[in-house]
Formats: sequence, structure tokens, C-alpha cells
Amino acid sequence: MIESEKLRAVIKEVQDESLPVIRLSRQLIAAFIGELDSAISELEMIMESIGENSIDDIPDTQIEYYCVKIPALMYYAGQRVEELGMQADLAASDNKLALNEALVKVSGTVIEKKAKAEKITEDKALVAAVYKRAYNMLKTKLDMAEKVYSGLKKALSKRIAETDLDRFSKDKYITKERSDDD
Repeated sequence: MIESEKLRAVIKEVQDESLPVIRLSRQLIAAFIGELDSAISELEMIMESIGENSIDDIPDTQIEYYCVKIPALMYYAGQRVEELGMQADLAASDNKLALNEALVKVSGTVIEKKAKAEKITEDKALVAAVYKRAYNMLKTKLDMAEKVYSGLKKALSKRIAETDLDRFSKDKYITKERSDDD
């Protein structure tokens, strides 16, 4: 039982220490993808408003709107993900350079030098990790937005097919009715 309490304490400590890093990462992402998040949230609210009802309750105009809006936002977010990727690369490079410089300056055995250099450069390593995670989170959000868009396209395509089928059936009925009258 004592071990599980110890583990809970360590987990709590990690959670507390990670809060500022998580906030920073979220700020980086929000700056790059805030509008897309808003559009997905709007769509989610629409889905929640219909509850367990059919997706057919969502007006065509709203589905069409999001079928245009989401890819447009993804277009710009895709550019931004590459910018964030460049920043992540630069942060990693900066960290590596600082680590190498610190290794030259410190003394001791190889293991001691490495430990001292890593301690000196831990802030830069943390920044590099934040950028890497933010980049990965942003890419994941874009992948998920693509899936939302794909679902919207399918729903819209289904509606178009049903409308075409309905129109075709009515045209066939009208044509048959006219030929019966002749």
C-alpha cells in the first residue's frame, strides 16, 4: 500500500511540474490552430444540440458551410504546422549546441561531464521538448480535422445522392404518368 501512495505522490508531482509546460504548449498550438479548433467546437455544439437524433436534422447549409470552412482552415494550419516544425528544429539545434558548449566547459569523467552539461542546458532541452510536442499535437489535430471533414463530405454526398434518387424517381413517375395519359 505504501508503494502505491509513493507512486501517487510522484504522479502528482509530475502533473504539478508539467502544468506550466502544458500551458505553454497549448498557447503555441492555439496561436497556430485556434480558428480550426473553434470551427470544430461549433460543429460539436451542433451535434450535441441534436443529441441522439439523426444527422439528417442538421441543415444542408450548415454541412456545406463546414465542408468549405474546415479545409480552408486546414490549408492555413498546414502552413503553420510547418512553421512550428521549423521552430522545433531550431529549438532542438539550439539545445544540442548549448549541450556541446557546456560539455567543453565542464570537467570530470565523461558521465559527470554529461550530467553537468545536461543540468546546465535543461531549460533549452525543455523548450525543445515543448516545441516537439506542440508540433506533434498540431499534426494530430490536423489529422483529426481531416477525419471530421471526411465525415462531413460523406454526409453531404449521401444527401446529394438521396436528392438525386428522389428527383429521378419523381421524373420517372411523371414521365410514366404522361405516357399513360396518351
